[in-house]
Amino acid sequence: MILEIDMGNSRIKWRCRGESGNLARGVVSDSYQHLAAEWTALPIRRVWVASVRGEAHNEAFRQWCRTNLQLEAEFARSARHAAGVTNSYANPGLMGVDRWLAMLAAFAHTGGSCVVVQAGSALTADLLSASGEHLGGYIGPGLSMMQRALANGTAQVGSKGGVWDRLSVTPGTDTAGAVKGALGAMALGLVTTARTQLGAANASLLVTGGDGPALAAHLPNARLMPELVLDGLALALSDQ
Repeated sequence: MILEIDMGNSRIKWRCRGESGNLARGVVSDSYQHLAAEWTALPIRRVWVASVRGEAHNEAFRQWCRTNLQLEAEFARSARHAAGVTNSYANPGLMGVDRWLAMLAAFAHTGGSCVVVQAGSALTADLLSASGEHLGGYIGPGLSMMQRALANGTAQVGSKGGVWDRLSVTPGTDTAGAVKGALGAMALGLVTTARTQLGAANASLLVTGGDGPALAAHLPNARLMPELVLDGLALALSDQ
């Protein structure tokens, strides 16, 4: 079994996958420490990780795996080319690995041009051509980050962040409603702009991330794929 882990800025998503499918999966919002008992009970032989948390955190997790699982964690890295996708960055290693893995998986799923949206702590949209060339992307604050920034930067706009279960673009008749409608409109506007820039009428739209369900509900023909980054791990690491 392979333990696949997506370490985002605010959540850790994981699944244990074998030849017959997924044996277990979960999402935690704090730490992996309390998962030791659950993970050690599984027949894990490899640990694959996509992490955006920084090298100090990654090294701590490597040590934790050695101690608790007696395994060496394998971290995916952004590359120039993999699984039919070509990175547009002059220095591919500077691309967030979550974006890279999501694009690998998206291209494998669609086999053609697509826009890949991740709605988490940040809101990103990446454009892929029919030949797998990365044509660039957008990185902006996620819904909850925008909400907190507005609350912190204005005296009379109070609002709480968190995973969005429902998006709205309706003009508000009170302050909270006006904030929610504006943030929804801005998020959807970024995705719409990405689709326009790609300019491919039949391009697929794939959405992932914690706020993905709320965003996808307002995007016609969007494919909600919660484990897109985990899907990309196999494409990046299976031959190593």
